[in-house]
Amino acid sequence: MTRRPLATITAALAGVALLAGCAAQPAITAETAGELQASVVSVATLAQTDAAAALAELDVLEGRLDAASADGSIQADRATDIRSSIELVRADLTAAVEAAAEAAAAEAERVAAEKAAADKAAADQAAAEEAARQADEDGPENDKEAREAQREAEKERREREKEERED
Repeated sequence: MTRRPLATITAALAGVALLAGCAAQPAITAETAGELQASVVSVATLAQTDAAAALAELDVLEGRLDAASADGSIQADRATDIRSSIELVRADLTAAVEAAAEAAAAEAERVAAEKAAADKAAADQAAAEEAARQADEDGPENDKEAREAQREAEKERREREKEERED
């Protein structure tokens, strides 16, 4: 995962802990600020290694914010500011999850293509060996054809190996 989601999380949500006591009548209770800050720390920690888990923890944070809004532990304007930050972080984490999924799919496709090429090479080699064996059984008239088929199979195998090394 890139540093951008972590930096965004840290910058966007770090202010949650500072929201308590900002005015004569606090915009958020100290208890609510502590709970939200704990969720922010958890999201930031998870974002370093597991964007999908960080997204799940972000949902927990949003649930705590909703509950605090419902019970009056946080003023509406503060809750709106925090929700905006949560959505910015969610967008970054979602992009990170999607990028990881695309990379995994590309890797799986590459592995499957390599396996298919190896399977084809093995089948071609087996066919060439069978042709050579058959030629030995059929006598000298088929030796030339068998040797030619075996040379052709070997040439194709070398070309595939060369292409694989170039990829």
